[in-house]
This record gives sequence, structure tokens and C-alpha cells, in this order.
Amino acid sequence: MDDSKVRVRYAPSPTGTLHVGGVRTALFNWLFARKNSGTFVLRIEDTDLERSTEESVEQLKRSLRWIGLEWDEGPEVGGPHTPYRQTERLSLYREAAQKLLDCGAAYYDFATPEDLTKFRERARVEGRRPIYTGGEYREMDPGAALKRVRTGEPHTVRFKTPREGHTVVEDIIRGPVTFENENIEDFVLMKSSGTPTYNFAATVDDAEMEISHVIRGDDHLSNTPRQILLYKALGYELPAFAHVPQVLGPDKKKLSKRHGAASVEEFAEQGYLPEALFNYLALLGAGYAADEEIFTPDELAERFRLERVSGNPAIFDQQKLTAINAVYFRRRSPEELAMLAAPMLAESDVASAEELERDMPRLTQIMDLLKERISLTTEIPDAVGYFYGGKLDYDPEQFDKQFGKEFVRETFPELRDRLAALPEWTADGIERCVRGLAAEKEKGARHLIHPLRFATTGRTVSAGLFETMELVGRERCLLRLGDVLERIKAGA
Repeated sequence: MDDSKVRVRYAPSPTGTLHVGGVRTALFNWLFARKNSGTFVLRIEDTDLERSTEESVEQLKRSLRWIGLEWDEGPEVGGPHTPYRQTERLSLYREAAQKLLDCGAAYYDFATPEDLTKFRERARVEGRRPIYTGGEYREMDPGAALKRVRTGEPHTVRFKTPREGHTVVEDIIRGPVTFENENIEDFVLMKSSGTPTYNFAATVDDAEMEISHVIRGDDHLSNTPRQILLYKALGYELPAFAHVPQVLGPDKKKLSKRHGAASVEEFAEQGYLPEALFNYLALLGAGYAADEEIFTPDELAERFRLERVSGNPAIFDQQKLTAINAVYFRRRSPEELAMLAAPMLAESDVASAEELERDMPRLTQIMDLLKERISLTTEIPDAVGYFYGGKLDYDPEQFDKQFGKEFVRETFPELRDRLAALPEWTADGIERCVRGLAAEKEKGARHLIHPLRFATTGRTVSAGLFETMELVGRERCLLRLGDVLERIKAGA
């Protein structure tokens, strides 16, 4: 294999949704490929026929594309090593298994599931490790074994693991890891169903697809010595290996739904932008400078070094992710934010799709005003809601607090009249009106600003009041002020 030709792969099993740990592994592969002008391959390992589903395949592809991980070779894209789904590559595994049988590195095993259960139970009773080495079948005459196969007797194909010596995994992240061969059982290559096991199929595919670096989760570290033995037996050149530590929750336990979102699609549903999740996951345990957090994908790739990846588990910090998401939200143009917001507002019944489409310039101004106050896209309907619709539902306790003072009750009718008489409904004009009336009454402007904010937005906190009122609009503001005055009158 040409040392200068970097080829990496992400090879998920389509048995569920794409989780944080998986997408970070995919991301590290993508970054390494981009850093080294290499090729990023997507391979679908779907030989677990009982658990693999087409729905999961589509979800995996959709999630990778959403976060920005386009593959150079793989399903729908093609490439020189097609097909890229293991269920379409079965002939390759059968040929490789036959090669190992022919050279004596593998054998037919006729042990039944009951036989294997008895073996393990006997080992447990005798205090031995249940390392299966084939018994009588390991050294059975190949011709006799083949006759039994041809009669249709159920069988598997097992690898004849060396019983002496050791196998060393030269891991880029954690250094050399040694495994004693005597502790590795004669593992199955081809199941009785005729389908390959994970270790066998992955090895054949990585070799046939000329993968130069196998970068995967450290839960696969114990599989690697088996695969190294297969590489050598088949005469393949070894790739480099790097096992990425897992991602844990703040409680140092495996990340799961109890920590919040766990899959890529859940993060999207919770309001995270793809570029923010990409940025944050790329930082997790990757050894970037601690004082730098916001990078473009190209900048991340340029700085990425496999040897800098930490050998310790990464701790997922959702607060930090949210902070990064807020940065990316603010970086989007007001026009982009309006396009993002419109379907969410329509779906939430904040406003009709027709109204939003008719007045996109106004929504663009609203999003420009609010973008510093929004961290997640899911906050948009609530943050924007009071700019649309008519009268508001006020919190009774807060209503009494805002309009309980005599000065406010006495001055609000005049304030409404002055606002109604403004020749132009602009932030500057509204501000001059409010501050001028407060000055005439020899009061600080805050005595009118706070209740006016509550009356027109239903909130005690908002963006700049006068800019907000300009965008809420004259008609809505006056309608809401009139409603407040009626409520004050009814309460009195």
C-alpha cells in the first residue's frame, strides 16, 4: 500500500440511530482524510440480518449529511471498490474463507450450539477460561471435513488461532497494546448461515478497499488482534490503527438519553445547528488548543492530529455545546435566520405561512433584533411569538406588579394617546414620546418603560423596547395597550 495514499472509512452497522460517539468517530476519520488530502469512505456493515434495517441505513446517511460529513466513496456516490454494503459483498468473504481453508489457517467446525454451551459450562466448573480451540475439529482431516460439509451438515468456519506467542496492536493513540494468543479463541469467520462475522468481513473489506488507517472506537480494541492475525494469514498489508476513547456523560457513564440528546437527530430536534455540533464534537478529546473553540471545518482539518487525540474518555458538556450553538446562530445572516424561522413559526401557529411569506423583510428585521438572545432554534417560536397575533395572555401576578402603582395607572391612558398620535411609528419617535412624557411627570423613564414592555410583549425582559415596539407594529401595540387599560379599569 502506498504510504502517501490516505484512505479511511466509517463503517456503521444499521441497527439504530447514529449516536454522538459514532458521529465523532466518523468526524475524526473525515478530518484525517481532509488533513492528508485522502479519501473518506462510507461502508454499511449490514450482515446482522436480524437487526439491520433499511430505515437505519437511511437515517445514518441522513444524519451524516446533516452534520456535514459527505463521503468520497460509498452508497449513492460509488467508487472503485463498489459495492459498499456488506450484504452485497458476500462472494468476497466466501473466497477469502476458502483461501484460509486451503492454506490450513482455518477449519470447518461442526460443534452445535449445545456442544458449545456444554464446553463453556465445563470450563466454568473446572475454573478454566472458556477459550474454545475447536477440539477434534481443529485437526480433522480436511477431506473428511469437506465430505461432512457436502452432506449438508451444519457447520461454521473458524480461524486456527496460534496457541503460542503474542499479537501487538501498534495503536497511534495509546501506543503498543499486547495480546497473548493463548487467550484468543478460534473465532468464527463464517456463520452456519453462510454470512461472515464482523471481524472477518471488516478485515476483508478494509484490505480490499485499501484502507490505510482504521480509526474507530476503543470498544473495538479487543477485536484488533484477531483482525491482525487475519491480515497476516491472508497476506494483506496491515493498516495503521487508532482507537478513539468513548464519549461519556458528566457523571462519567456512557452517554445515553438520560443525559439529554444522544443521537444526531435528537440534537437537531432540540434546536442545535449542524455546524455547531460538528465544531463541538471535533473538539472533544482531539487535543486542540484550550483557548480556541470556534473553527470552520477546513480549520479543524488543518489543525487535526491523530497523535494528539486523548487516550482518556471525553466528557460531553451540553452547556458548552449550547454556547457554541449560540455563536453559530449569531453568525448566520438575518435573511438565513428568517428562512430558518418561517417554517417553525408556521408549524407552531405563531403566524400563517402566507403571512410570513408576505412579510419576510419584517421577519428578517425581527431575527436580526433577536439573534443575540437565542441559543437554540427551538427557542424561536417563543422568542418571536409576541411579534405576531393580537391581544396577549398576561401573567396575573406580574400584571398586578406592573400596573399596581398609581402613577402607571394614571399615566398609561395619556401614554397610549400620545403613541397613537405619533406621525411615524419608529423606534426613535416612540422613545422620544415615552421619555418626554416621563420627564413632564418628573419621573424616571423606567417607570413607564417596564410596564410598557410588559403591556406590548407580555414579557419583563426583551430586546430593546423601542426597536421591539417598532417591529411589533403600531396596530398591535395600541391594541394591547387598550386591552391593558380595560383590564386596569375592570380591576379598579
